[in-house]
Amino acid sequence: MRKHVASIGIVSVFLAVFSILCVFGGQPGAWAAEPIKIGMVASLSGWGGFVGGQQRDAVMAVVEDINRKGGVLGRPLQVLVEDDQSQPTTAVVAATKLVRDRNVVALIGPSLPDSGMAMIPISEQEQVPFMLGVPCPAEPRHWSFALGPNEDSTAEATLEIALGVNHAKRVALIYETTQVGKAGDRAFTKGIPKHPGVSLVAKEVIEHTDTSMVPQMTKIKASKPDVLVVYAGGAAAANIAKNYKQLGMTTPVVTANIAQGPDFLKLAGPIAEEYGWIFPVWKMSVAEMLPADDPFRKNVYEPAKKLFQDKYGKDKPLAIYHAPLTDCVNIVTAAIKYAGSDNRAAIRDALEKVQCDGLISPYHGNADSHRGSSDARAILVDTKLKNGEFVPYK
Repeated sequence: MRKHVASIGIVSVFLAVFSILCVFGGQPGAWAAEPIKIGMVASLSGWGGFVGGQQRDAVMAVVEDINRKGGVLGRPLQVLVEDDQSQPTTAVVAATKLVRDRNVVALIGPSLPDSGMAMIPISEQEQVPFMLGVPCPAEPRHWSFALGPNEDSTAEATLEIALGVNHAKRVALIYETTQVGKAGDRAFTKGIPKHPGVSLVAKEVIEHTDTSMVPQMTKIKASKPDVLVVYAGGAAAANIAKNYKQLGMTTPVVTANIAQGPDFLKLAGPIAEEYGWIFPVWKMSVAEMLPADDPFRKNVYEPAKKLFQDKYGKDKPLAIYHAPLTDCVNIVTAAIKYAGSDNRAAIRDALEKVQCDGLISPYHGNADSHRGSSDARAILVDTKLKNGEFVPYK
């Protein structure tokens, strides 16, 4: 009996070791080596929890694929995830823990711009490279980097799109009190006076947790705008859409690109489709409308989609929320390979030089701005909804 139990124990240990080796691509050297640790801060709970969980899933699929192929510099890659609970103050605590206690070589994340703003000073103070996965008004510094344009640039592009709707002259804006919403407010307040004959006839503010915007939307309707810009995301934008229909409004609507997520589509997609709302979106959102041989679809989107669905199933779509931190982990991994080292300073220097295709936009490292790209209008596609899917507007 003891021999039988002992045999089972030996087999169990063997199977466990074999499973681990399979995860790391069957490379004994990679398994024996100390892992290279990247820290990720994401909103796994709180009001932004619907974003962070999806981002964690996408990153884990990428990490498993990297390790199956032998890891990075012959070592397994490990991503340690901390929940910021959708709070900037918690994001600071989480980032500090990852850097000081877990000894990560770089940070990626977070899910929300407000948390990103809070984490930038931590990366500078602790001298750890930080790849920012969300657009926010603050500029990257010496140790921090961003995937693409800042939110002010994106807001300016949204204004340009709005003014192109039927040569709009009377503009209304409703925005949320997040950093993204405030960027929209700044861009419109500063930008509209630059256009002769154009005026901001209504400007209303909401909290992202508000469930009814009837008072604000009633004032906007009374102002008789030529176009309404919705600078809110997720459930807030969905509630605006419901109030829009409830009040019998027909004003053309342009949204900020943060309103394109699956939560909005589920809650208010039919309303936006019925009234022809315009959505500036990242190219990824219309990837499957592109020709099969389109370079972005063929070389970036389809491989990422296959990787994700191989892990989570064919019925799990690759969504826009999966993209930013997928790009972040790929860029940091490329920088580690370029540096040939997991030294924090070497990775920081490499992030100024590497180039990497991305789901959000191509990343071109540079020492001047620390932004992978800077022209938001060049990487946004104007779309509308048709049968629940984004399609090019024109």
